[in-house]
Amino acid sequence: MSTYQDSPQQLARPTAPAPVRNAATAMYVGLALTLVAVVALIVDQAMGDSLTQQFKEAYPSYSAERIGTVKSSVLTYLFTLGVAGLILWPWMAAANKKGKGWSRIAATVVFLLSTFIALYDFTQNFPLFVTLTGLLPCVAGLVAVGLLWMKDSSAFYAGSRRAA
Repeated sequence: MSTYQDSPQQLARPTAPAPVRNAATAMYVGLALTLVAVVALIVDQAMGDSLTQQFKEAYPSYSAERIGTVKSSVLTYLFTLGVAGLILWPWMAAANKKGKGWSRIAATVVFLLSTFIALYDFTQNFPLFVTLTGLLPCVAGLVAVGLLWMKDSSAFYAGSRRAA
């Protein structure tokens, strides 16, 4: 006869409450909005290249070569942010749905850092549509973080720590 006393239900992590599940959904919306921002930048570069036009207007004394260098640097920056978002959104959604103790704080830090970067972009000579599309994922992040810090969510994270 087995002396094992805990049933599988007792060992399982608690199910994520609605606010955490909704936060994960908001994170997947943020992933989609990040993809929209990246695709919009690619389409702009292929169709109209407003970035080059913006830099020519902002820096009329720059040579074409220097404008090209500035544009390459900015595109590298923007695509790096996009790739980071495409990696972080699903990772944060999965970790939070599992109730990982660090995930709520990490998601909050990522949101704050992303929002700071998006607001910083308004101080740069980027076309307005580039800056606005970069800000859209932050709206999803705000919703997600708000949901992650609700009372039901806090109880879930506390329960997940005890179950682990």
